[in-house]
Amino acid sequence: MLRPSGSVFGPLLFIVKVDSPSKRLNCIPGLQHGLFANDFTIVCTSSDLNAIQRTVQQGLSCVTNWSAEKAEYTLFGARDTNLLYLRIGETVLKEVYTPKLLGLTMQPHKGLSKHARSVKAAADTRLMQLRAVVSPEWGPDREKLRAFYLVLVRAKIFSLSDRERLERVQAQAAHIMTGIPKAANWEDAMREAQLKSINDVVNRRVLEYYLRLKAKETTHAQLFDSIFQLEHLAHVRLAMVQLLYSTIDCPEKTHDVTVMWLARRFHFNTNEPGGLKADELEKDKKVHTMRRVQLFKDYDYQVWTDGSVVLDVSSGAGALAYTKEGKREKVVLGAGSLVCSDRAECVSMDAGLKMLADVIELSKMHRTRVVVVFTDSLSLLMALSTGPTVVEDAILRRIWNLILSIVRLRVSANFQFMFLHFEVPRNEAAEKEAEQGSAKPQSYPAWITDIVTGVW
Repeated sequence: MLRPSGSVFGPLLFIVKVDSPSKRLNCIPGLQHGLFANDFTIVCTSSDLNAIQRTVQQGLSCVTNWSAEKAEYTLFGARDTNLLYLRIGETVLKEVYTPKLLGLTMQPHKGLSKHARSVKAAADTRLMQLRAVVSPEWGPDREKLRAFYLVLVRAKIFSLSDRERLERVQAQAAHIMTGIPKAANWEDAMREAQLKSINDVVNRRVLEYYLRLKAKETTHAQLFDSIFQLEHLAHVRLAMVQLLYSTIDCPEKTHDVTVMWLARRFHFNTNEPGGLKADELEKDKKVHTMRRVQLFKDYDYQVWTDGSVVLDVSSGAGALAYTKEGKREKVVLGAGSLVCSDRAECVSMDAGLKMLADVIELSKMHRTRVVVVFTDSLSLLMALSTGPTVVEDAILRRIWNLILSIVRLRVSANFQFMFLHFEVPRNEAAEKEAEQGSAKPQSYPAWITDIVTGVW
């Protein structure tokens, strides 16, 4: 592996300059190269040392104008040194044993232990910063400390090797955030801090990456399968999901430019009633919640949705549709055994909009109708408000497909956020239906976010 460097060009001129040697390097069999800004790396893989010497040296003839003093090489897979004789012009390149590429310190043997030690040292410095702001009298609460940890410390400690060393850093942070004594069980501290182990997070990201590749094209999924063999933990976790779910839902995007015009007939209100925050007085939240509900009492249709979760067991979704005359339709269903509150709220919205579309089609009215949809899931409304061409998750795409089909029935709608548990009869009714849904068969299709959160 070779790393010549030393460009003195600006970014644009540099790109123009390296385009020519890059084309010439592509013509050399067995040689690969990569560029990141002015870091230029040449790679050759072979079991024949002479072939490596010959191929790399041929590539060096393309970069003779680079600074040889700043270039270096590393031979992986051999314990002896000085086995290669590489030159740029008349200058012999020096051999290094632990090159650093884009912040990752590599080494020919023993994995990435040196990189792990350097990362741990950097993380220890960040822990000192975290410890400095911890105080039961004036310091931030646990949730804010957790956010600081994720940004300052955990972003530093992910590595492909020596995770046990880095796990100790995370355990220290958990003790700091929660105030639990150092002698206490580190697993308990991790649970209190709502943190997953590094191994769990890494494996979860691998599975999420695979599922997203699978949703794009077959060739991407084949690439993943060629890297991660069948015995890899990602495949094991995916097999667990497939035992629970017969289908993994991932509809393709079918929208064209006309949907942007149709989407204008829907409004997503993600503001809290009265501009209040979640920690305001209960009586104030109740007053403003009731006022918001009253604003829409004359709408043609009202839809109320809610989700319910029994942790590690099941989830349910309930939705109610009311006409202005007081007629009511309801839907109750299980939302899946891989449960999270976000999933349950999405399923209830999906079911409620399906029911609304059926009710509107049966009414056979020819004038434009107005609909209000109430939900206590602010995150769902914020995700939907980004628009049909932006959302990525399968369930959000399906909800937007329903929204657009309702638009074509000459309907305009308001999606309203409201605080829950304030004795609003229709909200309480939707909540009861959702609780009943937890006892129903959990056969709802799985989707990517649900899988990666549910199997770890």
